[in-house]
Amino acid sequence: MGASCQTGHPPGLGDTEVLSGQALQFVYSRDPLRAVDKYTIRPLDSLSRALGITWTEITPSSSLKAFEIAQEWLDDGALFLARFRQPMLVFGYEKTSFEADLKVLRIEHRLPDETLSRPECDLHDWRLQMDEGNSLLRVNYVEYPDPDWMALLPLVVRRTIANWRHEPIDGVDIGLSAYKSFADDLRNPEVDFTGPEAPSWMGPLLYRQIHARTHIHQFLDRLAPRFGGKPRQVLSKASTNFGQSAASWQEFAKHLGRVYERQEHGKSLRGPDTNVNHWRDSRRRQEAAKMVDQAALWEGRAITELAKLLGT
Repeated sequence: MGASCQTGHPPGLGDTEVLSGQALQFVYSRDPLRAVDKYTIRPLDSLSRALGITWTEITPSSSLKAFEIAQEWLDDGALFLARFRQPMLVFGYEKTSFEADLKVLRIEHRLPDETLSRPECDLHDWRLQMDEGNSLLRVNYVEYPDPDWMALLPLVVRRTIANWRHEPIDGVDIGLSAYKSFADDLRNPEVDFTGPEAPSWMGPLLYRQIHARTHIHQFLDRLAPRFGGKPRQVLSKASTNFGQSAASWQEFAKHLGRVYERQEHGKSLRGPDTNVNHWRDSRRRQEAAKMVDQAALWEGRAITELAKLLGT
């Protein structure tokens, strides 16, 4: 692909999702727990390579040790990620009469600002070591704070196509097969999406993937004008098709809205109840399934365009 100039901007949230690979795939399994953290490539490794990031990663033996390390890093002026049951950005702490409570932003919950005490962490957020444990990740160095987006584009294109065509992994459908399986289950009255298990497809597990369609659309839309000739036409068409896919998902959300799931005092709470009832409504599910089909059609067209750049 021939390029005319550099893009010259630091990566935003949508860009990092694209570079990490998270925005380039759609996954689905009837059992939501099997689809959690299912990736064709490791997002953190992918993002690290793209931006030349070096990390310090520590796996604490206990929450006590984790909070001690967190306080040391914060005293050094560092922000860092804590990978507990949910990923969190840790940016400060407050001294209490007993120990320090961490100031965190919960990434999957659209970054609400809150404090986290160690007893609360043990009760709600600390993962058992047999469940891959917990880790703290601190950025040491970023080689490309203003990356060469043009050079990264072919990598994004290849990964996007590969994810669309990917075979299932451990019973989890990916790409086109995930779209088809999800639409089929929406039409099947025997499939209950509102069961008590968490996470479910009514909440962040699905909706963060829906938002990712917008991220890849915006990524390609911004880069297309930097090219000339065939690459520019192909990227423009692919971007438009991803935009139409995102619009179809917006229509989907009008039928089956997001259900917010959270933990309070050891209990799992869901809301709004209206949206839970919508996920039990067969008519709404039928209409939503049509929107999934439509989103898949548009995304398939985007893949067809991108494949022209690779001759596949």
